[in-house]
Amino acid sequence: MNSFRSFKISLAAFLLILALPVSGQVTSIHIHDRATISDPAVDFTYESISGGIHLTLDPNDPANAAITDIQYAPLNGDGLIEYVADFKILVPSEDIANGGLLYSVNNRGGSRVAPEASLQHPLSAMGFTYLVTGWINELTPSDTRIRLHAPIVGTTSAPITGEVRYEVSVSSESNDVNIATSRHLAYEPTEQGMRNATLNRRLYQDDPRVPLERSQFTLDVQPEPQSNQPIIKINLEGGFQPGYIYELIYEAKNPVLAGAGMSAIRDVVSLIRFGGEGSEELEALNIPEIDHTVAWGNSQSGRLLRQFMYDGFNADLEGRKVFDGVIPVIAGSGYGMFNNRFAMPTRTNGQQSNHLFPNDLFPFTYGDSTDPFTGKTDGVLRKARASNTLPKLMHIQTSNEYWVRAGSLPHTNPEGTEDAVLPDEVRFYTIGGSQHGSGDGIPQEATSGQLPRNPNMWAPFADSLLVAMYNWVAEGEEPPASRYPRISDGSLVPSHTERGINSDAWNRMAGVNHPSALYQPAYVDYGDRWDDQRIVDNHPQSSSSYYKALVPAVNLDNNDSASSTILPPLTQVPLATFIPWNLRAPATGAEKSLARLSGGYIPLPANTAAAAQSRDSRSSIDALYSSFDDYLSQYEDATDALIEEGYLLPGFKNTLMEIARGNSSVFE
Repeated sequence: MNSFRSFKISLAAFLLILALPVSGQVTSIHIHDRATISDPAVDFTYESISGGIHLTLDPNDPANAAITDIQYAPLNGDGLIEYVADFKILVPSEDIANGGLLYSVNNRGGSRVAPEASLQHPLSAMGFTYLVTGWINELTPSDTRIRLHAPIVGTTSAPITGEVRYEVSVSSESNDVNIATSRHLAYEPTEQGMRNATLNRRLYQDDPRVPLERSQFTLDVQPEPQSNQPIIKINLEGGFQPGYIYELIYEAKNPVLAGAGMSAIRDVVSLIRFGGEGSEELEALNIPEIDHTVAWGNSQSGRLLRQFMYDGFNADLEGRKVFDGVIPVIAGSGYGMFNNRFAMPTRTNGQQSNHLFPNDLFPFTYGDSTDPFTGKTDGVLRKARASNTLPKLMHIQTSNEYWVRAGSLPHTNPEGTEDAVLPDEVRFYTIGGSQHGSGDGIPQEATSGQLPRNPNMWAPFADSLLVAMYNWVAEGEEPPASRYPRISDGSLVPSHTERGINSDAWNRMAGVNHPSALYQPAYVDYGDRWDDQRIVDNHPQSSSSYYKALVPAVNLDNNDSASSTILPPLTQVPLATFIPWNLRAPATGAEKSLARLSGGYIPLPANTAAAAQSRDSRSSIDALYSSFDDYLSQYEDATDALIEEGYLLPGFKNTLMEIARGNSSVFE
């Protein structure tokens, strides 16, 4: 355990506000808290500093033109837009500082980087400077949440209005529900919106919508004193039923300048890296000289990085490269509602949620591809290439993203018929046998899914590849080869055929339900203003046009392949089937749909007799291993091979071996 020596500096006692010339960038930094992170087991420390960064934007600067609705944002006396981003920075002690800045895109306001987890984490001793900034306005305030404080666009006399859509769902019966989900804010209804709001429900995405009378539900708008967005709760007569999708649509007002979250990342990192006007603001932070910058983000945060690149934010206000390396992790094929009118950054599309929201959109690939529905040719990195600010990029995902987030589309054509060509600057890594969130290697009982959650631990591989990325951009050291399933060699396959589940993707097992479909992004029409202005005028109800997602092929034990994925030793040397999908538990409703972001776990039969009795065609444990020592030896060999290939840092070996040693009871 780390020991912490911390102290707080009150705002009254220590408030750094240095006035700067008008620059359209960082104007001041307020420091709220400072703390030293130490551990007697190591001889280095980190200083954690948090506060708020005050920034401005010039609406007339072409570099800011990509920010939706910037022309309607309020201006100060200098003709600039003012906003604030919370920040946290971890500064290494001078003896280990390595000149690298790792920018972590926080997930829904939460952030926990390696030194905060433990100074004995393999990354902690490497001496990176860590930076986190707020980029989401719709978060409820909390001392532990890193937020964006963006202005409302439009004016009191001429507010901007438009229809917004929220999907409401519950896992247990409930009466009052936050329409934006717990700890999130929504958009205020207009008088007409409050009066004419509509609500419908359906069990599955493709079911007909059943309208509910306006008299059956009420909307309670609760102002949030520390935000310009309110909490809105909906109360339904008779309550909300588990599994059902409730769709609420109403006219709203006062969208926020959501795209400022990305400009804050750009401008703060650029200032730290290159200096210039505002450099004096950094002096109290004691940041070491920065030579190289890498950004990474998990899940929603990885989608933000794809949007950041696609919208051209890797070029700063002077056209310089902001990030040398970018790592979207478990992002799947998507972007997000991060930079549009009435943005909802925390919404994620899935089989049973937000299915037709404007999140998973063409282009999916990093190199150019062609949209079969529009004929448009585009790629995620096209703007960066055109501006000569192309970063190195690693796309890291688990096999779960293929089932629930259309994870194949970033490395195939949109039709799912050919492998895409990866640009030279891109590496692609699929971590097999894993679910969306990394486990701890210890099986647990089933909760929201029909099967126990997949416990595979994959985070050490993502952390190891992060170091490989830094060595790539700082030293020119080639990272390990891309490893992901491909159409060309048969390791990437359709999930289903006309006869049902594809046996290449899943071998049927007695007593185990399997998916009837996977999540597929749809092509829909959001109205004439979407492409050019990011304004939704049409909320689609259905689509007949879908991009084709595929899934990794499995072996006879229903485990992923070590040749087409980075396969953790727990799955390479298996005691179970590690499934990348799960189905919703009956208690949560809609049990035919995929459980959100969850995988499954089914222990292998102990011996051939047990396999025969349960009609289990998988390998038995006694057929795979002669003893626990044999299992442990094979497991260590698999771990060492991953280290040798460059996918795993040696410092993580003991953590993974401890998981294996904990399985001794299986052999008793």
